[in-house]
Amino acid sequence: MSSNDTKHVQTELTGDEYEQFREFAREHGLSLKEAGHEALIEWVERQQRADPNDRAFTVLDELEEDSLPTSAETDARDEDDLLEKWDGSEESFTLADDPSARS
Repeated sequence: MSSNDTKHVQTELTGDEYEQFREFAREHGLSLKEAGHEALIEWVERQQRADPNDRAFTVLDELEEDSLPTSAETDARDEDDLLEKWDGSEESFTLADDPSARS
């Protein structure tokens, strides 16, 4: 590959990002240039493999509200409804003995 065929890409990293990148390249026996090249190529290939028409991305759009089972419906009762029902109950209960009330 002649130098006329190549293009240079430059980016900026924070100090922490740079150290992490440098350590990763060293662990894999790569120069920073080689590691950066591999990272960019891998990223581009991964983006191309993610097909936006894949059913994994569109399945939620396909679901219609009435196609959901009734068990999936939200319980529409609010706090006031629950309080009214509780207030109407005559059943008594004890949550726990209050240790400070012991003699």
